Formats: sequence, C-alpha cells, structure tokens
Amino acid sequence: IAVILTNLTLEGAKEGVKFYLSVDFAKITPKLLIDVLGQVFFALSLGFGVMITLSSFLNKDEKLMQTATITAVVNTLIAVLAGFMIFPSLFSAGLEPSSGSSLVFKSLPIAFSHMPFGNAVAVVFLSILLIAALTTSITIYQVIINFVEERFGFSTLKAVNLTLGGVFVLGNLPCILSSSVLADVKILGRSVFDAFDFVSANVFFVLTALLCCIYVGWVLKKDAIYELTNEGDLSARLAGVWFLYVKFILPLIIAVIFGYGIFG
Repeated sequence: IAVILTNLTLEGAKEGVKFYLSVDFAKITPKLLIDVLGQVFFALSLGFGVMITLSSFLNKDEKLMQTATITAVVNTLIAVLAGFMIFPSLFSAGLEPSSGSSLVFKSLPIAFSHMPFGNAVAVVFLSILLIAALTTSITIYQVIINFVEERFGFSTLKAVNLTLGGVFVLGNLPCILSSSVLADVKILGRSVFDAFDFVSANVFFVLTALLCCIYVGWVLKKDAIYELTNEGDLSARLAGVWFLYVKFILPLIIAVIFGYGIFG
C-alpha cells in the first residue's frame, strides 16, 4: 500500500493509471481470450491438481465454498493492487509496459531506480516475488510427489528426488537455457520459455479443467458429490445450482473460449 501511494505521487503516474484502467475493446482478440483464460487458471491454481491435492489435507468440516470465495477475492484484490504498483512506476520512468519476465526482471528494476528509496523497494519486491515463486512451486510439486508416492509406492524422499530431478531435466533446464544456448530455438513461434508457459497455462491447464468438469458433472453421481462437498453442509439449493453450472455452463464457456482462442 505504501509503495502504491508513493507511486501515485510520481510524475507521469497519472498516465500509468489511465493505461491500467482504460479498456480498448478492439484489442479483445481470440489470442487475448485464451491468454486471459490461462492466466485465470494459473492464478487460482486450477487445472493442474493443486486444489485437489491441497483439499485432501483439509478437515472434513472445512467450509469449502467460503474458502474458495475468500481465495478468489483475495487473489483478485492483490492482482489489482499490483497493477497500481507497477504501471504508475513504469510510466514515471518513461518505460513502455511489457509483459512476462521482461517486465519483472528488466522494466521494473529500472522503474524502481527512479523512485525514492527505489533500491529498498526493489529488494522487498523481488524478495516477495521469490517467496511467492517458492510457495507456488512447492504446491505444484506436491501434486506430482503425491501421485508418485501413491502410484508406485515410493517413500516421500524418493518421490521428492525423482520429481525434482525429472522436472529439472525436462522443464526447468530448457527454460533456463532459453535465453542463452536455446535462444534461437522457436516452438510455436515462441522462445522455449514462452512456449512452455503457453502450452502449460493456456492448453494443458484448460483441458484438464474441462475434463474435470465433464467427470464431475457427467460421471460422478450427485449423492457422491453432495457427500464430498462439506459432507452435506452445502445447501441443497446452492448445491443444485453449482452442479448444473459445473455440468453444463462451465464446460461450454471453457470449450468456446479455448476453441476460439486456439482455432480463431
């Protein structure tokens, strides 16, 4: 909050706020829609097993609807506040807004250098970013670790070592080398890092979520769903609306946006 208030007092901050809040409907393209859908799934940890894995550790009397609502609201609020922190500082420093890793590691450090106590702000920001990345990675790894433990009967230590080693060789290493040794390699017209990001967030996550909706809505029985959602704590009326939404509306929305974004 302190950084936001400071940024709003900088010269040129008004243009940054205007850029952040203005809407250009002409730029709503199929690619943008699929990017937005992928970002939503990534931001809320949907479509890659994190919610399923973490929910297995919850108490059976946990209020799932309340927890899910709080998670979505807080996540959205933090994202909105982050925008007010980032864009005014970029425009104040005379930088063009970018996206992805170039925004975090190139544009923002330059913008911070033009702020009062910018070095301290940069250290705090990047430290928080590191913590966020670590906690996110831990939850994602936990999905694979749990699967390896249960599927192959491995100990936790062995499952952790296999998971970390496999992900590093098949995923992390190519992304690390995408800006050096693999800089000239293009996949789907993107760098290796951007291709991994696009395929995972915009394709795999979305398809997995779509299949989950189909499984829950069309394969599982209603009684089993009601029992699994707070052991009947969810009201029958709300449960019925939720079930219809998951069975019909949500798969249709996901399929239309995904198909429109991929195939134009």
